[in-house]
Amino acid sequence: MALVPVEIVNNSGQTVRRMVEEGGEDLAYLKTLVRREDLESVKVLTPAAARKPATK
Repeated sequence: MALVPVEIVNNSGQTVRRMVEEGGEDLAYLKTLVRREDLESVKVLTPAAARKPATK
């Protein structure tokens, strides 16, 4: 399976991005944590959104 970028936000508002397998156990577990309200959100990003903006 392919790796996809995921943005995870905890209940304190801290955000982290990480690569997980698409359709894998890690992604399923993160979504379970959102349902249990242990995390605020988990969002699978498109490849374009995962890139950081260019700086001058």
